[in-house]
Amino acid sequence: MGDHASDARRRKVRKGTHSCWECRRRKIRCQFGPGDDVVCLPCQARGSTCRSQEFVDDARPQQPDKRLAQRLGRLEDLMTKLVDRMVPDAAAKARPRTQRVSLSPSTGRSQGEDDDNGNAGYRDRLDALEASMTEESPVGLLLGLRQGAPPSAQPLSIPTPESSSAATYVTPRSLHDADLSSGIDSTRRTLHALFPAPSDIFALTSASAAPYFLISLFCSFRDIIEGKAENSDMVSVIPPVESHPAVLAKRLLQIIICLQQLPPGFDLQMMEMKTSGEEVMANVIAAVSRLVTSNDEFLSTSEGLQCLVLQGYWHANAGNLRKAWMSHRKALSLAQLMGLDRGCARTLKSVDPTVPDRQKPTPYGLWCRINICDRFSSLLLGLPVGSTDNHYASDEATKRDTDMERMEKSQSVIAARIVQRNANKTGEAYAMTQAINRDLKALAAKMDDEWWQEPLLDPFEGKEHNLGLMYRLFRQVQHYDLMVLLHLPYMLRNPAERVYNDSKATCVDSSRAVLQRFVSFRTLYNSAWSCRHIDYSALVSAMTLLLSYLRQDKSQPIPPCAERASDRKLVEVVRARMQHIAVVNRDKLSEESANIVGQMMSILNSIDQSTTNGLSESSTEALRCLHFDIPYFGTVDIHPTLSTAVKGACDANVDDQSHSSNLQDFNTVDFQQLQPAMANLSTTTSSGLTPTFAQDPIQLDFGTVDPALLPTDMSMAGMFMQFDFQPRDGVLELPLTADANDWVFQGVDTTYWSLLNEGSLMPQG
Repeated sequence: MGDHASDARRRKVRKGTHSCWECRRRKIRCQFGPGDDVVCLPCQARGSTCRSQEFVDDARPQQPDKRLAQRLGRLEDLMTKLVDRMVPDAAAKARPRTQRVSLSPSTGRSQGEDDDNGNAGYRDRLDALEASMTEESPVGLLLGLRQGAPPSAQPLSIPTPESSSAATYVTPRSLHDADLSSGIDSTRRTLHALFPAPSDIFALTSASAAPYFLISLFCSFRDIIEGKAENSDMVSVIPPVESHPAVLAKRLLQIIICLQQLPPGFDLQMMEMKTSGEEVMANVIAAVSRLVTSNDEFLSTSEGLQCLVLQGYWHANAGNLRKAWMSHRKALSLAQLMGLDRGCARTLKSVDPTVPDRQKPTPYGLWCRINICDRFSSLLLGLPVGSTDNHYASDEATKRDTDMERMEKSQSVIAARIVQRNANKTGEAYAMTQAINRDLKALAAKMDDEWWQEPLLDPFEGKEHNLGLMYRLFRQVQHYDLMVLLHLPYMLRNPAERVYNDSKATCVDSSRAVLQRFVSFRTLYNSAWSCRHIDYSALVSAMTLLLSYLRQDKSQPIPPCAERASDRKLVEVVRARMQHIAVVNRDKLSEESANIVGQMMSILNSIDQSTTNGLSESSTEALRCLHFDIPYFGTVDIHPTLSTAVKGACDANVDDQSHSSNLQDFNTVDFQQLQPAMANLSTTTSSGLTPTFAQDPIQLDFGTVDPALLPTDMSMAGMFMQFDFQPRDGVLELPLTADANDWVFQGVDTTYWSLLNEGSLMPQG
């Protein structure tokens, strides 16, 4: 019976078949060693049963490791979460698929038996792995997991099979759930909820001049004419909620810039907005900064770079120059990483499918605008520029541009050269100044005399007419600004050095030109947040014009009364416009600027009094000092000494005396009528000696300035002015990125007074 059963279990095999069942399953060659071995070498190595194929293989198949299948399933699920978070667009392109984890038939073991055999141990390890990949964990931060996942998003899990009698299927979340888990859908919905009502957006874009400005930022005028730029009407179109976060953020920034440029008389109460315009802008800028412009993955696109530039523009017009500089510098760094400075278009991808390719900004257009923004803000703040590449302003690159577009790019190149000159503490600085001055004059000569006439802005003309005049006015103001900042270090140099007289004359003439255009612009556009740069230019020019009346030498003639009266009237009109802007807009910058100009008007007051009444011993007490209080910076104290009387210097203009006395009524500064006209700008040196050219000392006391913001070379040798740093408690504790409400002048005042003092730090000649 046993032999019969054994024969029944035999199989017929083909001739030449010698491999065992195990080697056949593994599809490997079955080899036997020398001798009479009955177990093949592979089975010996594996320790498995070697059974010839002539016998029926009745051995049960090896049971698959159910725990291993579960672990693999959970690991795959964790990797799905990781990919969705790191590459949000990948999930949108992938087709839904079902993963199958096949388990073996039941062996009769319960879940409790699994745990008893170590299942709980590996489950704990997997839970620890899953917990280590949250966004706050070190592993999550290393792998780039971002915050922002909605609270409802729960960790993905693989269900434990209730029965091993059938295969179990594990279905991952839908694409919508994957977006929720990664946080991108939450970001989209948060940004989309910030859009005002469509009717409000239409009203804003219709009343503001900003839409045309926004579409012309990254392209030339010819591109707009040829249809290679977005239409200005697109600014009022709300993107769908499924759009990329950078697209939503870009449109939000465009809308709040339009809101920022509205005239003060615009009635926001007629709109559906439930909060004030300031709150709307604050909410948008906070959300965009937190969700988009702080996420490098969103920024590595064309729309992302545009968001940084637009965010910088909004901050600049809001008076937050330091935050604007940081936005522009970040855009510059990302553009360099993307190769835009080398014209690399392959790395510049767009995530807005609604805009045709021919209307999207080019790498050149983005690189050019980013550099222009970075250089002008760096010059105002006294910071180095981020790039020395000037190819975007070359003749080849600007052949499609208009004359004014070429001028803007050339002015940005000159701004970078002035920054480099300011950092030079050697005798080469003046040679650099002369070279820059020649190039500025050559640039100005490319425009005819009619172009340099002050544009006459007409409130009764359409926006298109005034936009062209405004652009021309800004280019003029920028030119005169550069002239002032270029020659400012030499304005108060030793008058014995005749070579510096041209610098002083240039500063005076350029300051007058800026102030005239400021009055013209601010008479028509009285929104404080509209073109904020012109307000800084007006403050710098007003201070420069008034300081130019300080005589550095006793032998210098007093300026004619007619000239002084004209300058006084101009400065008073400028100050009145500043006060008007401050009242209408509740603008702190305009208010503080008007106060500083009012204080410095005492320079003209003292000259008028001295020419009218002369000097006497009884008036000596009035000559103690001129005191200027600059918010967040410190105090400027000018200490003059009595010198030769100048009575009769203006005898030829006796008729102007009554006019001069009438103009005193405009002075609202609570100062004594002082006479600094005879002051000589000099101080004692660090060694206690007075330079040979110094006779009448002036001391400037900057009581609250941050020493870190001043030039590194602060030696007192050859200085006309003495800086005495005595910081007040709490002043230097301001954050470096404080906004305009906390730090009005943002460091522009520091740059100005440092430049004014630079001339005395530079070697003579």
